Amino acid sequence: MTAPFAVLWDHAHVWGLLLCRGLAALGAACRPVTCAEVAAGGLASHPPRALLVPGGFSRPKFAALGGAGQRAVRDYVAGGGNYFGVCGGCGLALSHEAGLGLCDWTRRPFADRLEHLASGHVRLRGDAASPYLPAELPEDFQAPVWWPAGFVPPPGAGNGAGAAVVAAYAGPGEDFMLADIALGAMPGALLGACQERFGLTLAPAFLDGGACVIAGAFGHGRYVLSHAHLETPDSPQANAWLAHLLGLFDPGGEIAGRLVPAWHPAKETRLFADVHLEAARRDIESVIAAGIEARLLMRRSDWLLGWRPGMPGFSLSNLSALLAGASALPPTEAAVAYWRQAGPDFAQRAAAFARRLEVFFPAQRLEITLSLVERQAGADPGLAAERRELFGASPGGGGLCGELAATLDALLLRLLS
Repeated sequence: MTAPFAVLWDHAHVWGLLLCRGLAALGAACRPVTCAEVAAGGLASHPPRALLVPGGFSRPKFAALGGAGQRAVRDYVAGGGNYFGVCGGCGLALSHEAGLGLCDWTRRPFADRLEHLASGHVRLRGDAASPYLPAELPEDFQAPVWWPAGFVPPPGAGNGAGAAVVAAYAGPGEDFMLADIALGAMPGALLGACQERFGLTLAPAFLDGGACVIAGAFGHGRYVLSHAHLETPDSPQANAWLAHLLGLFDPGGEIAGRLVPAWHPAKETRLFADVHLEAARRDIESVIAAGIEARLLMRRSDWLLGWRPGMPGFSLSNLSALLAGASALPPTEAAVAYWRQAGPDFAQRAAAFARRLEVFFPAQRLEITLSLVERQAGADPGLAAERRELFGASPGGGGLCGELAATLDALLLRLLS
């Protein structure tokens, strides 16, 4: 029996859940591994087929690994291991002050903040000679990205040196969004007129030939870094690509699927039927409904919200997905023991969080309206302070919402282990 794939769990949130779900759909055995386990020598004592690092923010992952964990990941790959990083997992592998230096490329800075708010399917053009691409993909294919950064090669890098570009951006797909603007569905003439009127290029610069997926060697091992989220539910070409990569990392194994099915969290059977989880799910869904009613949030898919810029849409989407994911997994002894202690307090905090948001969203809507109608009306500093308390500093992921997500992350770790 081959070793399972290891999913680096810390600060993975919905992206770790989706990756584990995708691996299960493709028939690939996996286990979550914490940064503390890595630092304690877990990759050396139980080498995985590959270390898979989901999306999310890379800096907290780097900090959680600490010096010992950072060295352990480098040693694992240098000794012949495989590293697959998705989005935030890319940033962790690159060469910068909070990167592991597996790849000598670095992160591409953004020309402006709007450029980062890109999500949905993008068109890609792959290197037909690359072993990291499945042969059945057409020359021009699509895969989803969720708020990606970019890659920059080191100065003077030439052909054959360092990383190779596996796939490059070739433009937006039909469901591509720039913040809350449906850029992919906008007719070319209208897009051109808007760009001329506002004096800016709406389409992010990286969509014009920038690298989306790169691969290379580190010591005796290799890495594949993908800003495309190949684990995204019901994205056939991306899912087939993920299955192909898993097959390369585990040539002696058997990948049983090529598609990650659509995810409908509300329709899944509750295998962990817990009163505290159910109460929190009702509270968070009530909050989301309030945000939608205030026209600050929208349903983008069954598992992901859309939102107006500046709104805490992803934080709430993440919280809702983690609750649904935990409810749909069979309880383990470790999870039940943990939740017996954490569950009651979590439900109380989730309820208090929800009651505050049910007031916050109408107040936020009113602030926006007054700023347009009453020119002397400015931003309410009290509302901005409350937003920071609830969700942390931009781009989010902290505050009271972040504390709730961290509790659910710990529960999911025990459910998936």
